[in-house]
Amino acid sequence: MKKINWNFIIFTCLLCLMPICLGLYFYEELPESMAIHFNINNEADNWASKNFALFGLPMITACLQAFCCIVTDIGEDKKGKAPKFVKIMKWFIPMVTILIYTLTILIGLGKTVDVGKVVTIFLGLVFIVMGNYMPKMSYADAKGNINPLPKTEKEFKKMIRILGYSFIIGGILMIGAIFISGKAGFITTLGLCFVVFIEGLYFSFK
Repeated sequence: MKKINWNFIIFTCLLCLMPICLGLYFYEELPESMAIHFNINNEADNWASKNFALFGLPMITACLQAFCCIVTDIGEDKKGKAPKFVKIMKWFIPMVTILIYTLTILIGLGKTVDVGKVVTIFLGLVFIVMGNYMPKMSYADAKGNINPLPKTEKEFKKMIRILGYSFIIGGILMIGAIFISGKAGFITTLGLCFVVFIEGLYFSFK
């Protein structure tokens, strides 16, 4: 059985917990109730106690990160070597934790932050990175990780290349959507995510 990469798990979990230092630094300046969720109009619609927002949420994401990494490592042992872009996604939770935690602190301090635009830019960059690494996946690495898998390597290369371009273009358009204000921008971003997702399903089942 493949050995679980505990060094990576510990390091990334520490990244999830690292923002707590920022929370401790601004602890006295932050309100007792902090916004932790926003609607499409960039208005807070859910709050939590300061202690839960500063300490509880990072601990939850650290546990989630450990769980996802362990499951991925076990799956890699059973299905074979995971594609590189899958390994890159193991950094997703720590990065999201740092981003959301920082936004929570800034908003708690009374700073004006357009959460929707920041999150949209982040998602766009994630799509671009994924799209860049998708075409580099080999047919051998895809076996056991993509199901159903195209019958020939030529078909697989065509599928993964189109998906890669779609993710990159979708990511660029998402970032461009920040210039569309309000609900229209939010709907545009969701629409782009939906199109890329449906295209992935189409090529998988085709």
